[in-house]
Amino acid sequence: MRTTRKHICDHTYKILAINCQYGGAAYDSFVWKNSNQRRVLEERFQRNRNENSWLLGDSGYPLEPWCITPYRNPLDGSSECAFNEIHSKARCIIERTIGILKGRWRILVNDKRGRYDPAKVARFANVCSALHNVCLNYKIDYNPTYHESENQVEINVGEESQLTK
Repeated sequence: MRTTRKHICDHTYKILAINCQYGGAAYDSFVWKNSNQRRVLEERFQRNRNENSWLLGDSGYPLEPWCITPYRNPLDGSSECAFNEIHSKARCIIERTIGILKGRWRILVNDKRGRYDPAKVARFANVCSALHNVCLNYKIDYNPTYHESENQVEINVGEESQLTK
């Protein structure tokens, strides 16, 4: 079983929320529907419609007053198509954030995750996300050439060890 991680970040690459509780077969919409973050945004919306709390979701998420998704099948050249282009560019921040996170902590890369129990991978993801935010707070630059060097040492942990349990 693969662990699916759903992230929420802001425009500064800060991870605001991470949800690792569902297996890899869970659809984005299911994870979102059952998330604490969605409940918080819904409650905020119901209390005060003018509060500026919105997320940008991809087409796998439902359109909600607090979750803005792209138009489905817009006509070329239409205002809906232009909206989708801007929406897509704005959503690129989450892909960059995840790329930085996986670049800094290689344990989160797909080929490494298979070695560990999904519950342990979820804990790794939570800790790495917190450390990512610490790095941002203290302005520790992410340099992919340093983190992806050929000098990385592979550690043989055997079939099962304290790390894989």
